Amino acid sequence: MVGVWSIDCSKAPIATCDPKSGCGARTTYEMPPSRVPMIKNVVGTLIPGVGKSFETIIETATRIADDKLRITSVQVGVPGEVIKLAWFRQPGERWETVFVKAGSKYRVYSAQSEDGRKISARDGFMYAPPPDTKYDAIPTNWVRMEKETPLFERCPN
Repeated sequence: MVGVWSIDCSKAPIATCDPKSGCGARTTYEMPPSRVPMIKNVVGTLIPGVGKSFETIIETATRIADDKLRITSVQVGVPGEVIKLAWFRQPGERWETVFVKAGSKYRVYSAQSEDGRKISARDGFMYAPPPDTKYDAIPTNWVRMEKETPLFERCPN
């Protein structure tokens, strides 16, 4: 998985978010020889030309099947700095993510906080808090979305 990945490599990494086509984004997996493995993300926002960046340290990576990889990671930074929604992944939290390979692409099969209180994917489907969840609350039940997690393709750069 080392390299640059995106749901849509034709979009600029900081392309402005739009309800129909989503946001621009890039995820880069790095394994530098003298440092810890990292995930670097750049995502577009609602403000044209402005993106958000965040980094995540990969603590462990384990192949659990021919087509699945499980990583444990911790996002770097200050909670609330990148995303203010309490139910979204925050810096300092340890998360377990399982990726599944689909040909030359991959998708997130499952992703949740180590304590299981926060879930963004399970069984290949996206999860979200109920619509009435306040920005500073962590729900006790999560809603499975109709949509499968998106496929990521390797970008040329």
